[in-house]
Amino acid sequence: MSTRLVATVMAHSPDTVAPHLSDPPDGVSFVELRLDALAEPTPENVVALLDLPRSVPLIAACHPSEGGEAGGPEPLDDGQRLALLVAAANAGADLLDVDDRLLDRLPGDLPAELIASCHMKRFMPRLDALARRIASHGVRFGKLAVPANTPLQLAELLDLQEQMGEDFAVVPTGRLAEAGRVMVAGRGAALCYGAADEHDRGHPDQPDVARLHAVHHVEPVGGHTRFYAVVGRPVAHSLSPAYHNVIFRSVGRDARMVALDVDDLADVLGMADMLRLDGLAVTHPFKTDAIELAAMAMPGSMATGAANTLLRTPNGWQARNTDWKAACDLMPKIIKRWRKDHPGAKPRVLLLGAGGAARAMAIALSGEDDVIIDLWGRDGDRAQQLADDLATRWLPEPGDERWDLIINATPVGMAGDVEDTLPVRARHFEAGALALDLAYGGEHSSFREAAGQAGAQMTEGEDFFLQQARRQAELFCGAAVPADVHKLATASCRGEA
Repeated sequence: MSTRLVATVMAHSPDTVAPHLSDPPDGVSFVELRLDALAEPTPENVVALLDLPRSVPLIAACHPSEGGEAGGPEPLDDGQRLALLVAAANAGADLLDVDDRLLDRLPGDLPAELIASCHMKRFMPRLDALARRIASHGVRFGKLAVPANTPLQLAELLDLQEQMGEDFAVVPTGRLAEAGRVMVAGRGAALCYGAADEHDRGHPDQPDVARLHAVHHVEPVGGHTRFYAVVGRPVAHSLSPAYHNVIFRSVGRDARMVALDVDDLADVLGMADMLRLDGLAVTHPFKTDAIELAAMAMPGSMATGAANTLLRTPNGWQARNTDWKAACDLMPKIIKRWRKDHPGAKPRVLLLGAGGAARAMAIALSGEDDVIIDLWGRDGDRAQQLADDLATRWLPEPGDERWDLIINATPVGMAGDVEDTLPVRARHFEAGALALDLAYGGEHSSFREAAGQAGAQMTEGEDFFLQQARRQAELFCGAAVPADVHKLATASCRGEA
């Protein structure tokens, strides 16, 4: 049985709910109405919600809330919540989501089927007894929502879902909520919840239902599905799931890529068996850790001292570097573009960063004739080491110098990176200069701002990502990615699919 996708709607009023019922998000089997969001939580208003036209079955839920905030509604007690649920059942709700401790307080002749649920605020080990208690009520579905903030916690929840079977839904919350909900579908979860409105979630870390359907194609995930993960900190901005999941579907591979925001790459590798992981796309800040933790390293990763790809092999994890290959493809094109307008001149390049991506760029640049490279890095020691390795100059500050090409190979400018310490300003760009920004996903970047003020021609981080992701996909799939398939994956990343 495939997992059933549930779109959570915060039911503030009939006007806000109506569009979600008449035109629900693609792929959903149920719409969940959160009655605790009602501006005026009365049985009469519940009936008004249930009278709205709808095209999919409804789950009525009314969870406890903190409430009591200045200007906000008071929290509902158990009796008030049950009264709203009873009204929903009598008005035609198909399912009621009820705290399993309160099931015996419901009337016995309600027309709706029941979901016995429990929502935990903290992870606890050995949850099997609690899950069995929930399932023992003999209702349509059992549900247990639990935070998963580490790979170990997620692995335990996956094992629990496998034990409980297809009439039960473990619902991971917390830091690994989105990845967890995709992965529990592979262990037989009955239900998978996502927010119908990304700006009005049922829980702060609830993933978007549209993303669960369009990016992860979660409904047919099953027991034979294998997983890949993009691992970083932060990683929610990553386009890797959008790209690679299109590739997997297009080539008929029963696999999904999820995003794992973790503190330690070793924690993911240690849980790889339990998470059914076959490969990793590694991003900031784990690219140097990846090569150190791998059992073997291929030449590209050895040359750069970093890996952005880990492949599982019978002999252990193999480290690869598709950043390096993408850089070696991209840099000659950028330098050629500059030389076309500056015949006979030597381009001066300022490379910002000293991590894995910066090393890949530095090696690609070192293969170009008559290019002068300067380096700056937030970590002065690492930047100095990279400069020494390349026999080039490290700058503690750019001063008043100017460059023809400035490359941002730091995480500054990507979503989640709040420390914008780059020293580059518009004055550091020569007239007619070029800029390359490897970071993407963030709303603001002083680098992009300075390049724009200087009139520099920008190559975006998404362009570099797509070059390296194609090579990474070929490693994951063991075959070339056709141009038309790459085009589809690119459209998905850009929200055009």
